[in-house]
Amino acid sequence: MFSKRKHSPGSELVTSSDAVGSRDAGEAATSDKNGSAIATGRWYLQQALKFETSKQEQQAKQTKLAWRVAIGMGVIATVSIIGSAALVQLKRPNPPAVLRMNDTTGVVDVLNVSPNTREIFTEKNDRADLRRYVEMRESYDWETIQDMFDAVKLMSADKERDQFISMYALANAPQKVLKDQYRVIARVGAITFVGSTAQVFFSRKLISLSGTVPPKTEYWVATIAYRHDHLPEKASELELDPTGFRVTSYVVDRDWTRASDAPAPVLPAPTGLQPVSPVAAGAAATNGLRGTAQ
Repeated sequence: MFSKRKHSPGSELVTSSDAVGSRDAGEAATSDKNGSAIATGRWYLQQALKFETSKQEQQAKQTKLAWRVAIGMGVIATVSIIGSAALVQLKRPNPPAVLRMNDTTGVVDVLNVSPNTREIFTEKNDRADLRRYVEMRESYDWETIQDMFDAVKLMSADKERDQFISMYALANAPQKVLKDQYRVIARVGAITFVGSTAQVFFSRKLISLSGTVPPKTEYWVATIAYRHDHLPEKASELELDPTGFRVTSYVVDRDWTRASDAPAPVLPAPTGLQPVSPVAAGAAATNGLRGTAQ
């Protein structure tokens, strides 16, 4: 019923060869697919690494920028604090004034609240104070004698102040001898310092207000010891002595290195008085205006 089909050896060989070729082609296709997948994976991996690297670099840049901003803000804050502290010291408000009334006389004094600390004054301040003190103490003018007296009394320490006040009670006090007929102008020259004391060279010019007697000039040197006390509390005293300058010792000697003017003729005195020469008047003024003179 069935017929047997005969297969030739050649046909079997062809069939085997086709099978082998198909298998090789499949393996090649599979290999190509695997290689393509590996390449794609490597590309994605490289892109991921690049992205992560760029992200880290960006993070580092942001961190560096943040540190710079923080340091800058810290510097600005430090400068602001220092500036504010300096401004507070410079713009410190003045303490309120205190009014004190004398119950007896009714006079009202303005007391400034001053710190009880000693301030440091330079040599320039000392020279200015020495010049003012000597010129006020050695000068004389009938119209301003009270103001000069008050200023010198304020700028003199306790013992020197008492000695200065007592001179105006003497018989040969300047206001009793010179009165309103003469004027004495003192001019300070060189000022030198010897340790903690000062030597002030000055001239005193005696002028007759009547104009009938030529002026006479003498040269002196004052040896002065001084200090700086607390600032005065009263506003009126603070205007006269803003540095708390106090003279503790005042000694005057003639400056023999410079010659005085020739003696002036005898000055006619008012009726009932003995004639007084300008030399004697100048000597009396000298004794009355200074502490110790030689």
